[in-house]
Amino acid sequence: MERAGSEDIGADAERKGLGTPATRADVIEKLVKDGFVKREKKQMIPTEDGVKLIAVLPDVVKSPKLTADWENALTLVSKGEYSMQEFMGGIEDMVNRLVQTYRSVSDEQKSMFGGSNQESLGKCPKCGGDVVKGKFGAYCKNKCGMNVSRAMGAALTDSQVKSMLEGKKTLVKGLKGKKGSYDAYLIPEGVEDYSYTKDGKEIKGFQYKLKLEFPKKKK
Repeated sequence: MERAGSEDIGADAERKGLGTPATRADVIEKLVKDGFVKREKKQMIPTEDGVKLIAVLPDVVKSPKLTADWENALTLVSKGEYSMQEFMGGIEDMVNRLVQTYRSVSDEQKSMFGGSNQESLGKCPKCGGDVVKGKFGAYCKNKCGMNVSRAMGAALTDSQVKSMLEGKKTLVKGLKGKKGSYDAYLIPEGVEDYSYTKDGKEIKGFQYKLKLEFPKKKK
């Protein structure tokens, strides 16, 4: 992203490539979360849905030259050689043309993403949206930030996700603790927020608020 389109950006432009170091990290996290790219060691690899998305987007939107043109125009604005009103007006005209040209999506394009065939596993406890199966686990279609696919650090099976969404006591095996792994019944009692720092960036979201119940040991 740092080098994309840089050959088309003037030498006196303020920024090079796509976005800034801060916004690039946000863009990458969103692409991973939405299932368009995946991490493999130090590389970002496009998923099947990512390749399909690029296939259906208009060329002008996915070309790094668009960013280059905007950066060059902003350089002229900073020099007083081009007005901000003209710059914003050009963007508005472009968006209007795109909306008029691509106002609808063909049935063939819709079928590429299989949206209508996604199996519903239940309702999100955070926002009430549909929870569906995805390639990387269950997720809320409203993308409200609720982590429905994991609990206590463990990945949940489809049947466990269904059970948790229904508010049922759910047995999850192989949970990790300080003294090793253990099994426990997880009882959802609402939703709570969480946050942690990864690579200097704060990650926030929502998760199940849980009560634990341990299976009785066999005599």
